[in-house]
Amino acid sequence: MYTPVHDSEEPAQTPFLRTAGAALNLPALAGSHGVDIAIVGGGISGCSAALHAAERGARVIVIEARTVGWGASSRNAGHLPASTKYEPQELIDTYGPVFGERILNASETGPLVMDELIKRHGIACEFSIPGIINAAHTPETLKKLEQRARFWQERGRPVEALSRERLAELLGSNVYLGGVLDRRGGAVNPLAYVRGLARAAIKAGAQIHEGTRATALAREGSRWRLSVAGGEVRADFVLLCTNAHTDTLWPSLRQSIIPVRTVQFTTKPLSENLRRSILPERQLLLDTRRTPISLRMYPDGRLHFGGGPFMRAGLVPDWRAMLGRVNEVLPQLGEVEMEEAWAGWMAFNRYDAWQMHSLAPGLLAVLGCNGRGVTQATIYGRDLALHATGVPASELTLPMSQPKRYPMHPFSGFGAAMIVKWYRMKDAAEMRKLHTEHAPRA
Repeated sequence: MYTPVHDSEEPAQTPFLRTAGAALNLPALAGSHGVDIAIVGGGISGCSAALHAAERGARVIVIEARTVGWGASSRNAGHLPASTKYEPQELIDTYGPVFGERILNASETGPLVMDELIKRHGIACEFSIPGIINAAHTPETLKKLEQRARFWQERGRPVEALSRERLAELLGSNVYLGGVLDRRGGAVNPLAYVRGLARAAIKAGAQIHEGTRATALAREGSRWRLSVAGGEVRADFVLLCTNAHTDTLWPSLRQSIIPVRTVQFTTKPLSENLRRSILPERQLLLDTRRTPISLRMYPDGRLHFGGGPFMRAGLVPDWRAMLGRVNEVLPQLGEVEMEEAWAGWMAFNRYDAWQMHSLAPGLLAVLGCNGRGVTQATIYGRDLALHATGVPASELTLPMSQPKRYPMHPFSGFGAAMIVKWYRMKDAAEMRKLHTEHAPRA
């Protein structure tokens, strides 16, 4: 089974590299250090935790096995939805009125939280709020989206239910049955953003070390000892922010997730006619399939699309298969040329959602990002920092929990692969039905 450890150590060749500025080129950690908070993982959640903890006066060290933002933080699509993958009422029913409302508020205000950080720290990351479209591929998912629109409209939010005709105008395709436009949703260059968070954290006093893999973690008296190849860190708190790249440093945490790949592509710049016909108002789009399609058009006419989850081995995503899926939605696209292709990893858990864990006294973790992660990683990283600097767990966005291990974890990837295959079969059947029974009338 292909896993994150099989990935090349080279950074992903994404469109975000062009405008993310210079890499940080930070030194590996050497020698012995004593701090208040040690953070494992230099992605968005880890860098957000470092920034917020340092701003609260804590002495902070971050260790990153590769480079800042190397994982999903730079490999995602850069979508910033003002929502989770669950419907609002589902969150309230699952987490209760207190934490459910907090999660709703955090997801809704996530793009605004990012906007404030970006402005305060002068992060150049192409942040914008054009709105995000969710497109329904079945009558059942359309009904859910319409319920979502009503929920937010009753709260006075700019969320609009889209008829099939209106969605066709905004997308450039009439294949979907309708959808929702959430004007609170945004877009970002995620690599530039995470590098900006890291620079802001360093400016606030945090130390960040790249090329530094944690090799052991042990409790020594009232503190933690975090070992690396070139030295060690002793800390009052250790924050694990490694998501799909979580390894055996704390075994029960690794056993609580299944890493699943996603793939992303960009085309070469499209013709003027295609640029005008696809997402003409430049919103971003995500459909409601179990293995969804995401779409984003760049100012220079390149189309960015992605999909997942995938469990297939190998380093090179399948361009022909993915282009075929996109052509189902945008037949006018035809045989366009590929510019970039890359893959990343999501972390599925038994909650199918972000979780914040108190693993032991002074040992905290947040993981479970499997889509919609940039804003929530920012917020949950901040919350880890708040808790490690004195804020009670009862005041955080997510409730603290213990990891739920997958039974027979070494074989769970094979089970996940079968589930993904079944999802794809169901999606394909529903898309065939959409193209036949629900085809728009001439």
